[in-house]
Amino acid sequence: MASKSKEDRELLLPTDDPKAAGTRRNADQKVGLGFKIYVIVFMTILWSGYTLCVRYTRSTTPPDQLYASTTVVFLAEFVKFFIAAFFIFKDSHFNVASAKKLLDREFFGRPTELLKMSVPSLAYALQNNLDFVALSNLDAGVYQVTAQLKVVTTALFMMAFLGRRFSLRRWAAIILLFAGVAAVQYDAASSSSSKPSTVSGKENYALGLVAVLSTSLTAGFAGVYFEKMLKDGGSTPFWVRNLQMYSCGMISAGIGCFIGDNESISANGFFHGYNAKVFAIVACLSVGGVYISLVMKHLDNLYKSFAAAVSIICVVIFSIFLFENVVIGIYFLFGSMTVCAAICIYNSVNE
Repeated sequence: MASKSKEDRELLLPTDDPKAAGTRRNADQKVGLGFKIYVIVFMTILWSGYTLCVRYTRSTTPPDQLYASTTVVFLAEFVKFFIAAFFIFKDSHFNVASAKKLLDREFFGRPTELLKMSVPSLAYALQNNLDFVALSNLDAGVYQVTAQLKVVTTALFMMAFLGRRFSLRRWAAIILLFAGVAAVQYDAASSSSSKPSTVSGKENYALGLVAVLSTSLTAGFAGVYFEKMLKDGGSTPFWVRNLQMYSCGMISAGIGCFIGDNESISANGFFHGYNAKVFAIVACLSVGGVYISLVMKHLDNLYKSFAAAVSIICVVIFSIFLFENVVIGIYFLFGSMTVCAAICIYNSVNE
């Protein structure tokens, strides 16, 4: 079990160990071109679909028919929990006794580890709720570009918590990313005052900006903390780690429902305002979270960066057709392309 967990960590995590790096490269070489294309396409669909669906539902639904965003986050954690449980059952060869023994030893028998995983789960739950605040007040394209600042926060937290050092090329990519986001924000700030209200009400650009900056911060922290747990977590299997995080995530999201939307849920019901588009958001949020973990086991981060860059372009293009009053200025175009280039440069460095 310890050997399998060690192999998982080597595939999952960036490392300075040349042997481990070689393991990742060999794993990447074994994966065919068709699978790589599938990964990029599927991740692009998930990220773009999530952003566009949230923006569409939050900007076109009347306030009295709007769903409670905290319930979406809770449902996503609920689905992720059962997906992780399924893979644990699968790894136990669908043997109930074997799966129960594993859970008794690694999940229920290690409450301290469960408590440790409550930290990233709380951060992710906060991030997902802030996404709805950001997309209620910002255009989808502006959000998608600005959210890439999580690359910067991740790098800073990796330096602080993991003692990582980065090359000059990566720092140049970070500066380039800052410049791109600044250009997009300049374009967005210039047009925000003249934008009319949406069906859901008047948008607050400053609130949306604070929300998306906060999501970048929490995403960077949670990602690095989870990486540290995988490195220092002993022999805990990968899917048990995920189960620990998602179980804590359900509790965190449940508290969010109680604090944020208790009155609305009590009066209108948990599923008030739900339709096919809202369930699509739940699917993107839940499957996307689990899927990224699986992808990172088999492919280099470069493929994830390609998907992020393509999703920015897709969100911008679809926003023009889906939403009214979306203006694509020269600064936005320049900033978007700069951010795409920065993401690819950052992840192309083999460190």
